[in-house]
Amino acid sequence: MQWFLETITTYPWLFAGFIVLARITDVSIGTIRIIMVVRGYRFFASCLGLCEVFIWITVVSGVLTNITLLNMIAYCFGFASGNMVGIIIDKKIGFGHQIVMIISRGRIHSVAFALRLANYTVTEIPAHGKEGEVALCMAVVSRRKTDEVIRVARTVDENAFIAVNDIRHTSNAPMSRPPVQPTGWRAILKKK
Repeated sequence: MQWFLETITTYPWLFAGFIVLARITDVSIGTIRIIMVVRGYRFFASCLGLCEVFIWITVVSGVLTNITLLNMIAYCFGFASGNMVGIIIDKKIGFGHQIVMIISRGRIHSVAFALRLANYTVTEIPAHGKEGEVALCMAVVSRRKTDEVIRVARTVDENAFIAVNDIRHTSNAPMSRPPVQPTGWRAILKKK
């Protein structure tokens, strides 16, 4: 790694570009790592941390041995860009589940019906708001499906209040997959 840094530092603009790309990479990894820690994916977060620190040490050692204004600006720009890229990557990956709560003044049954037609499990709850009776509709969905649930709800009731919260853990039927049937020798043993 040392020979790489020595070679690339002879070309200031190339080194600045390397710093930007490396910082975008390690800060993106760091952003995803923090999100994984919050969601309880400890092993995955540890592996990401290992990669993040390796890249960070490489970049910092190169910048500290060759401090210039260009390198400092590249370092800062890479850090700022890495946060945005990390959030975009997290949104695309979509680990975990969210609860979507929809509050409507009279159209909640239509909202729930539309969500059920779209194959979402929905719970309706009568509620009382500041201005009288309202209804609450809740759906637990994977993070990848949250935007679709909101879109369906908005097509039925564009004035509905919608709140979305991350869920750390889910259990029981609505979100679980059907059990996988054993195959091979396990299927033979199960028949006995």
